[in-house]
Amino acid sequence: MEFMMMKGKRRCIFCFSVLAVMLQVGTSLAQGYVFPLNRDINQRIGSFIDADTTGFHSSIQPWSYIELQNAIPLDSILAPQIKDSKFHRSWVGRKLRSEHLLLVDKDDIILSVDPVLNLQLGRDNENQRNVFINTRGALVQANVKDKFFFYSGFRENQARFVGYVDSLVRRDSVVPGQGKVKFLKDEAFDFSQSFGGIAYRLDRHFDFLLAHDKNFIGNGYRSLLLSDNSYNYPFLRVNMTFWKFRYSVYYAVMQDLKTPHDDNIGFFKKYSTTHYLNLNIGKKNGISVGIFETVMWKQAESRGYELHYLNPMLFLRPVENSLDSPDNALLGLNYKIRINRFNSVYGQVLLDEFLLDEVRDGNGWWGNKQGLQFGFKSWNIFRVSNLNLQCELNFVRPFTYQHRSNAQDYTHYNQPLAHPLGANFFESVSFLNYRYKNIFAELKFQYAKTGQDTGGVNLGNDIFRSYESRITEYGHEMFQGVENNISSAEIRIAYLVNPKTNFNLEFTAGMRKRSSILGEQLSNYIGIGLRMALENYYWDF
Repeated sequence: MEFMMMKGKRRCIFCFSVLAVMLQVGTSLAQGYVFPLNRDINQRIGSFIDADTTGFHSSIQPWSYIELQNAIPLDSILAPQIKDSKFHRSWVGRKLRSEHLLLVDKDDIILSVDPVLNLQLGRDNENQRNVFINTRGALVQANVKDKFFFYSGFRENQARFVGYVDSLVRRDSVVPGQGKVKFLKDEAFDFSQSFGGIAYRLDRHFDFLLAHDKNFIGNGYRSLLLSDNSYNYPFLRVNMTFWKFRYSVYYAVMQDLKTPHDDNIGFFKKYSTTHYLNLNIGKKNGISVGIFETVMWKQAESRGYELHYLNPMLFLRPVENSLDSPDNALLGLNYKIRINRFNSVYGQVLLDEFLLDEVRDGNGWWGNKQGLQFGFKSWNIFRVSNLNLQCELNFVRPFTYQHRSNAQDYTHYNQPLAHPLGANFFESVSFLNYRYKNIFAELKFQYAKTGQDTGGVNLGNDIFRSYESRITEYGHEMFQGVENNISSAEIRIAYLVNPKTNFNLEFTAGMRKRSSILGEQLSNYIGIGLRMALENYYWDF
């Protein structure tokens, strides 16, 4: 649902971007360390990952290219499917379909430089206006002896969105997952992104990633634990792998845009430490179970990064208690079960607060803050190669992710760190897709029910509010507040120009309806574009 229309004053940039398209090549899926965190690319390799018996830990993303290559035949899966011809053997043909724009490969050092482009043009039929996205950027990557890795990139964007996305951007001053905006004329926005990282792979047991980027823990479309829904943030990730275990430790710095701050020192900061222990079970590693915990605390004059939370060992609750801490802690469970070669189920359990007696009493205690996810994936359904189905359910109770201080809620850069709907909701989302050579088609359906806060009262939907602003201790129920029903459907047809960069010619059409006793909000749109998809953008909220 990303669209582009060019402005006259940016005609020079547009011409340069079109030239970059003519030279567009892979952004080194095959040379870098961090495999792109993008669902389109994952769809092409998903059936192989779910059938993997080597013990690949798929719930910890972004993945390592080297580990993927050891688990599945990655290069052959992503190889360009093009007919041999004089054009494809030409310099332009090679650059367009299978080579880097610039490449140095010498003495165990591989360095690549590539343009980043996203030009989308469409029509918001409900609001009778053109919508667009115009993105230009660059990506540099390096690999030294498969031990040391580096990547750095930026994107500069101008955009005008469909109505419901426009409303959210104006409310939060942030494009979901993409940064803070400047307001332009003609109801458009300007925003930019930078990202990058340095990785070191000591051996098959230890690797380190220091980056300004995103993370995702889970096997589904959404994650109730940690998702890539929010903007980039600085973090250090340490992976330790022994036998069938993988233990990941994350140290991160987030930003709170809502807390008043001094313009001379920037936005208010908050910090987090996250532990995730994953175990593959069975002779063929058919079952994967992971334990998740995270703690978040706010910046204070007398408190920076709490040294006690540098403890890399699992179980942060004793540390939190020893500090007499008011910090925000979450616990969770992630699982995936392979039923057979082509079918698997997955899910998550999130515990923000949990008292068994309160759950048993059924009195609607405000602190019953939990979330559940269940989903399944089926590859090659009806024995049709590359015809795939995924269905997922998500359920989060009121007040989940909130905290006493809104500077410690489970958010970053005005966006949830987990599900974009926040809390107090149920969601069903399904995908049916088919790929034939370089042609990809997908149908997507979403239904969600939320209870929206109303009248200035905290009823548990807005996770940016303090839970101390609740009006009662008991009597809380799902969908309390103004009940909203969200239904959406989307079709997308794409032609894959370059599999190394997931560079597509794309057509998209969709419709969305949000209804409550306060009225209806309708959206229907259609668009075409050239898109280089290397990360996920979530417009379904």
